[in-house]
Amino acid sequence: MSGKIAINLLSISPKSSTGSFVYIKNLLDSLFALDTDSLYFLIIDNASRTYFIKRFKNYPNVKYHAVSIRRDLLLNPVRALLKLWAKIKKDRRRREAIIKGEVQRFLDKKRINLMFFPSGTMYPAGLKNIKTVTTVFDLQHEYFPNNFSNAYLARRRTDTAYASHNSDRIIAISEFTKRSIVEKYEINPDKIIVIYLAPQQEKDSRPSLSGLPANFIFYPAAIWLHKNHRILIEATKVLKSKFPNLHLVFTGMTKSKKIKEELYALTEAYGLTDRIHFFGFVPDEDMPSIYKQAKALVYPSSFEGFGIPLVEAFKFGTPVIAADNSSISEVVGGAGILFKTGDLGMLTKGIERILSDDSLRGDLIKKGRERAKDFSWDASARKTLDVLNHLC
Repeated sequence: MSGKIAINLLSISPKSSTGSFVYIKNLLDSLFALDTDSLYFLIIDNASRTYFIKRFKNYPNVKYHAVSIRRDLLLNPVRALLKLWAKIKKDRRRREAIIKGEVQRFLDKKRINLMFFPSGTMYPAGLKNIKTVTTVFDLQHEYFPNNFSNAYLARRRTDTAYASHNSDRIIAISEFTKRSIVEKYEINPDKIIVIYLAPQQEKDSRPSLSGLPANFIFYPAAIWLHKNHRILIEATKVLKSKFPNLHLVFTGMTKSKKIKEELYALTEAYGLTDRIHFFGFVPDEDMPSIYKQAKALVYPSSFEGFGIPLVEAFKFGTPVIAADNSSISEVVGGAGILFKTGDLGMLTKGIERILSDDSLRGDLIKKGRERAKDFSWDASARKTLDVLNHLC
């Protein structure tokens, strides 16, 4: 393809380690390498400028436009407007209106008529004379509204519904997400294209992360209510007598301090502080060594739009046991053990089978490696480019 495409990254922070950010950085790496004929303009927040310029410095077809509310205000000769800065910073509508004006002027000046929103949010909304593609990750808020504060729930519902109705094309990261969009928002399924995610691309991975126990199962997930860390602590307690050397490793950011404190308290109450390890955020380059050494990836989450750790485990030869819900069963296919969500008995039995049955373990590793071939960022980039091409 040869043309100009804007990619809106205003709703994403490089400090995030969420699946959406993993998606964005890996997809764009592959997309920019694949399509060297087009000129891509990244619309970024001024605070993110340094990260993105460094991240994509090897692609001459990538340009940048950093949005700064304060800079926009300074362009106005009326200095008194600066006194409104504190109010504007807190007022989402007013802030969005200012950003919208700046982005619209940039698009008009560069004569860009196609914008890709890979972060799931069309921000700013209401841009004119532009065709749009938006990636929607999941509709968890429609299934588990209690997982969100009232304010965030309202905002998420509004943003996702707006993107679903107003995008010219929607990229859904799983068939489950596509069905959710169609059912919850009554969207024509023909405008939704399913494009799977993939394992993170390895770059300068370290051989081994210090502090790992010798014998452990592994769960990489931010501490949120729906991730169900608690059931793994319960399972570790049940398995303690039969597997006295088994440890449990958690990695991932803390999204809820309250839940983290509850998990720590439960670990202490069960006398498992020497067996359960909370590593917190772990850099990308350290993750491969954890996958490779783990006896199993155990994934008890009650809801996922995709579940990147599942395909990463397949890639690294780590057996998988996962809860049977949302997109998880779709991604796992027949390459892992599925258990009924929240069923402690099924979960512990599945872990026990993986740890005790070498034949089963070998079979799961083989099936996982084969399943991993179905997911690649190059394939995702090619399909994404096809969607963009369709609108040019």
